[in-house]
Amino acid sequence: MLFFDGDTLNISALGATEGRAREALACMSDKDGHLLFYTNNCTVFDRNHNIMENGEGMNPGQIQTYWCTVNPYANPNENSLMILPQPNNDDVYQIFHWDYEAFNVGQPGGSKFGPLHLYHTVVDMSENNGLGKVMSKNNLILADTFSSCALQAVRHANGRDWWVIAPEFYGNCYYKILLDPSGVHVVDKQCIGSDWGKYGEGSSSFIKNGSRYIRCDIEYGLNLFDFDRCSGELSNSLHIPIGPQGAFLINNMTVSPNGRFAYYHTLKEIYQFDLESADIGASKTLVATYDGFVSVNQTDFYKSQLAPDGKIYINSFGPVYYLHVIEHPDSAGLACTVRQHAIQLPNYHFAAMPDYPDYRLGALAGSPCDTISVSTYSPENRLNITISPNPATTHFTIALPEGIHDARFSILDLQGRVLREENITSSSQQVSTEGLSNGTYFLRLEGEVTGVQKLVVLR
Repeated sequence: MLFFDGDTLNISALGATEGRAREALACMSDKDGHLLFYTNNCTVFDRNHNIMENGEGMNPGQIQTYWCTVNPYANPNENSLMILPQPNNDDVYQIFHWDYEAFNVGQPGGSKFGPLHLYHTVVDMSENNGLGKVMSKNNLILADTFSSCALQAVRHANGRDWWVIAPEFYGNCYYKILLDPSGVHVVDKQCIGSDWGKYGEGSSSFIKNGSRYIRCDIEYGLNLFDFDRCSGELSNSLHIPIGPQGAFLINNMTVSPNGRFAYYHTLKEIYQFDLESADIGASKTLVATYDGFVSVNQTDFYKSQLAPDGKIYINSFGPVYYLHVIEHPDSAGLACTVRQHAIQLPNYHFAAMPDYPDYRLGALAGSPCDTISVSTYSPENRLNITISPNPATTHFTIALPEGIHDARFSILDLQGRVLREENITSSSQQVSTEGLSNGTYFLRLEGEVTGVQKLVVLR
């Protein structure tokens, strides 16, 4: 366990545990850094390294039948799961995770493997005297083909909710999911930027206080987007080539604390890119080459993670007793100081590196949604009305409670702005979604009844 106390790194051994992880790993601590629970995408473990109540059986399918049983090292994909705190509930956490399945079986091009389902699993830490309980698991969010190494999240501009980005397999489309006090909602699917032709490798992250989203792979390059933390919109896509088409190299990327420098690495090299350069591709600088050191296995460069002390830590592909560290990632060129096999561990470690969104990121001051103004339209204030279908495509129908005939509805966006107002003239009224883009809205009822329901438009 690595514990950061300011600029001081403390390391301790966990001892024997069933919670082995090959690639997929997510951990959750309290605000003081004390471990609460963790998961390897097969099972949820409590802070005592025992299986949490109802914690077995994540990801029904090939993960459970092979990676969790026959070869019990969990899902072989990085960035395939993450843990987010449930807004407005300090005890509840949502685990977002996707599976790893075969598809295109028997079709031209042969079988392929990747995520086909995005799930969420709910953990309540108030149960079992603070050891927690899995309240529900494998709740389906989306069924599609996904890119296996790019599940990522960032805090909403209101400082409370969360955006989750899930790229599709192939193409250039990104699902956007919102986690708010009422739960998990698919908001939109946006297609933007360059195409990706495979499901795996590379990585993604949010940088610059969540205002930019970056996705990286040696074959498909560095891909930068501006990100609107209010609406969830991606814009101003920028593509920077890294390697030749057809290249297959294990690679990863992490961005410096100030968001200026991207550290892209293969097993043997670490490169720095200046994301503020007029020519980002030309700023590529070799800052480290693997020095050949062996600790049981080669201490090469595999996965990396920015830590609370402002340094970037890098593990190795095989089991070794060391971590590498980039001491000054905000500094240009060799001044960043890459120290190879600098951190000695009490037990050997390999491959798995937890993916942490920025839990400390707060509200975006001065933005249209820098306060929880939409809480006035909270889904907890539900009426006995029905909106169907929801999500809606071209139309939806509002069904009022029995005996109610005089009402008026308004459609509001997530910032509380009124987009449309109409009178309801019958107990069951059809409404067109014309003029509404894909996303989440609030339907407010006034008149004989008052209240709000959530509406999702997903064409």
